[in-house]
Amino acid sequence: MQVHETSAVFVGRHTQLSLLAADARRTGPEGARAVLVCGGAGVGKSRLLDEHLRRGSDTPSAVGGCLELGTEGIPFAPFTALLRELVRSGGPATDPTGDLGRLLPELGGALGTADQGRARLFESVLTYLEERARPDGLTLVIEDLHWADASTRDLLVFLLRNLGPAPIHLLVSVRTDDLHRAHPLRRLLPEIERLPRVRRLDLEPLSRDEVGAQATALRGGELDPADLDLLYERSGGNPLFVESFLAVEHDPAGAPLPDGPRDLLLASVEPLPERTRRVLGLVATAGTRVRHTLLADVARRAGITEDALDSALRPAIDAQILRTTDEGYVFRHALLAEAVQSELMPGERVRAHRRYAEALQKGVDRIPEGERAIQLAHHAHSAHDQPLALAAAWQAAEHAAAVDASPEHLALIERVLELWDQVPDAAERVGLPRDQVLVRASEVCLVADSPRRAVSYATDGLDELGVTGVHDPTADPPVHAERISRLRHARARALKEMGRDGALEDLADASILLPHDHPDSPAIGATLAATFMMRGHHDQAATVARRVLNSSRELGDRRSEADALITLASLTDPAETEEGLELFGEGITLARETGNVPTEIRGMSNLSGFLKNLNRLEESAQVSLEGLRRCRELGLTRTQSGAFAYGLAVTRFSQGRFTESEELLSGIRDGGVTSARALTLRMHLDLYRWRPDAVRAAVEEFRRVLPERVSSPVEHLPVHMVLQQLALYEGRRIDAGRMVRDLLAKAVANGALATMAHGLYRSVLAWHTSIAALLAEESGEEARELVEQIRQLLAELPATSGHPDATPARLAAEAWLAPDARDALALFEAALAEVGPAGHVILQAEYGLAAAHAALRAGDRDRAVKHVDGLHRLAVRHGMALFERQTRVLRARHGLPDPGERAALPAGDSPAAPAQASAALSAGLTRRELEVLGEVAKGLSNREIGQALFISAKTVSVHVTNLMGKLGVNNRTAAVAKGRELGVI
Repeated sequence: MQVHETSAVFVGRHTQLSLLAADARRTGPEGARAVLVCGGAGVGKSRLLDEHLRRGSDTPSAVGGCLELGTEGIPFAPFTALLRELVRSGGPATDPTGDLGRLLPELGGALGTADQGRARLFESVLTYLEERARPDGLTLVIEDLHWADASTRDLLVFLLRNLGPAPIHLLVSVRTDDLHRAHPLRRLLPEIERLPRVRRLDLEPLSRDEVGAQATALRGGELDPADLDLLYERSGGNPLFVESFLAVEHDPAGAPLPDGPRDLLLASVEPLPERTRRVLGLVATAGTRVRHTLLADVARRAGITEDALDSALRPAIDAQILRTTDEGYVFRHALLAEAVQSELMPGERVRAHRRYAEALQKGVDRIPEGERAIQLAHHAHSAHDQPLALAAAWQAAEHAAAVDASPEHLALIERVLELWDQVPDAAERVGLPRDQVLVRASEVCLVADSPRRAVSYATDGLDELGVTGVHDPTADPPVHAERISRLRHARARALKEMGRDGALEDLADASILLPHDHPDSPAIGATLAATFMMRGHHDQAATVARRVLNSSRELGDRRSEADALITLASLTDPAETEEGLELFGEGITLARETGNVPTEIRGMSNLSGFLKNLNRLEESAQVSLEGLRRCRELGLTRTQSGAFAYGLAVTRFSQGRFTESEELLSGIRDGGVTSARALTLRMHLDLYRWRPDAVRAAVEEFRRVLPERVSSPVEHLPVHMVLQQLALYEGRRIDAGRMVRDLLAKAVANGALATMAHGLYRSVLAWHTSIAALLAEESGEEARELVEQIRQLLAELPATSGHPDATPARLAAEAWLAPDARDALALFEAALAEVGPAGHVILQAEYGLAAAHAALRAGDRDRAVKHVDGLHRLAVRHGMALFERQTRVLRARHGLPDPGERAALPAGDSPAAPAQASAALSAGLTRRELEVLGEVAKGLSNREIGQALFISAKTVSVHVTNLMGKLGVNNRTAAVAKGRELGVI
């Protein structure tokens, strides 16, 4: 284990030490726990952690620190350090999976490949730590999270979510005064704090008495009370500043007040010998820590022999400015390193960086190659050696890719592109032309979830090659056909992710540039098939997907094979449900086996939608929940879970569980297609709750996220539908009819819309509602003309636009078009009988309203009353103010009776189950409150309940308070007892 030298002085913090010790003891019976130790610079975070480790010396421990190293960072630096400590202290000598070899080459190298994504690497780290923690437990310390690279942050979150029952105590220090407005931890820390078994421990400055105790221990005697008052005032209770004041040779209380913390800290450096100060400058140039082998080489280049180096370091170590580690030296505090570096003259700083670059370029013993490459890139750039900086950044980028550190990989490629024009032989140094570096940047942007930047880089690459339009398929391929194809494919993938125009054109050009048996052809074809499907060209999508399936199997491209299987499954006709489910299962399994995480995620998301369209709502919900769990397992919650949250929100919306739907939507913030789709669902929620202004605001926001002129028309169908419904229900029936006519005309003229199976017929329901209203309520000439135009356009829609909702939707479609009102009524009632058992509340409401209209047109008042009353009960139960409003309008307009009984469950949720309905009704509990009560009965905390139900702990707290009030109890135990008494849990 690494030995951490600590000062003999440790005062105060006894409460915090007790909390850490108690938390550590709980890891045995309860499983992994984590503490975020937060505070300002110099407040004593590291000293507290050192003391905790010293007192718990019987428990194995390992420490890793995040490094401040320019903008590049060393991916996974703290985890690499602590894993190496664990291996050296008796951990397994080999890595069975080979994945840890990407971080620790001494384990034998990686067996997997980088393109398998981060999932396997993260799982390997988790498994290793779980095994190492048994049976004695394990304490892990990650210092200075505020300097962490993005990959380290992602792995940390993954571990916090997945360590589970392993007896691991994870301690993380964070300098909170460094978290500026744009710092990534500003958003991440609250997310981490909400996780189960994570607590935050804030360190405040020392009190006056504690400062006095620290001063007494350091000086060997008590200070005069007046001097102590002045010392406390000047130091602000910061232990580092107290030490720095007391390090002054003369009376610290009477010392001149420094201009700032830098001058205060340098007061302990100034008395040191000149050569020691010079060596400290070299150490500070490396950051907060440096290996001895590297420092010795750099010092030699500065004219300092190894013996002289040892002599120069000793005073700094004696003064506790530096501490020794197993491999080198570290500043006692990062602020000291910053202060020393700030004293260097510009020329000194550049020369120091140049010496580091020269040493690293030559090679230094015991420095891993990846770390060497990244440090070389940093020092060469700081030394203004552009040719070396460019070559080193490219080499470092390769190492970042090898450990799936996509944010750092992208930053290094961007450094290469930034330096390109300053280095005449850049292409020779990198080994690739600039356009292919831009391809790499575009591809990494997609992995890093930055599709807009991916488009920009790919477009720049095409411009570099002088590509201005698509190529003539009958002409000879251009000279750089393969390079152009890669750029086209990269840009198309990004455009597809953003829902923007141009993807199909890029993919078509990319495919014709390559021969059929080219290794890249199946992947391009798989993307083309998926894009055809997204944009509504289902026949073309199926044709291409089948072709890709054959070619990928011929070429052994299992990743593209999985992609094609998912597309074919998604296109399966509802009459062949079992075949579709079989294809989904095969594709998802193959994607998982090959480590093709994006295709696996797409498959699960599409499977959820497939089941939803079959009205198998609860099965769809379970697939979405499994998808959310899978994202959490893979550490992809922030980047990939949006599609599942959206899919589950749609299902809960369809079931009338509006509150749950809103909670799920609140967590979607990807800023792309998923966010836009979430906005369409918000529009519907606001429409059915009858909030017209909110609907309009959501429409404007949607158009900002996905401008109609540059994005797929399919994505805008729900917006058109909402606006038509809004016009209809606001009484603007002529406006609604015009919108229906215009959109149908566009659908007839545009094959992409006309063959759109999912969105078009869903919108047709609203269009037919408008027709029914026009027929029933309007008698003017324009109304009759609109009705006739709409009927003609509907007749022109291709037969291939059948709806996957199978029987209910077909019955409803026939009902809307039925000329006889009694036939229409019978068909609507048949559709209602189909959707009722499936729990599709929204379709029940829509078909119920349509049935009431049909009954009134048929002159059957009794059945009209029956449907209006049923619709009213459904509307009240689920908080659908729109349909409640419509029932009042129908009663007032047609003189229908208003029944006295209005029993229903509280607005916003559906009954939990038939056996619980009456009990829940009598208690007034909503569906969500019943679910929360069930989790409370398991003894879970609010955080754990939130994790299980995918809501925040704060929302859980509100639900618990509400349900206790409704049950008439004042604590959780009594609530559980009352729930059992009522039979609802």
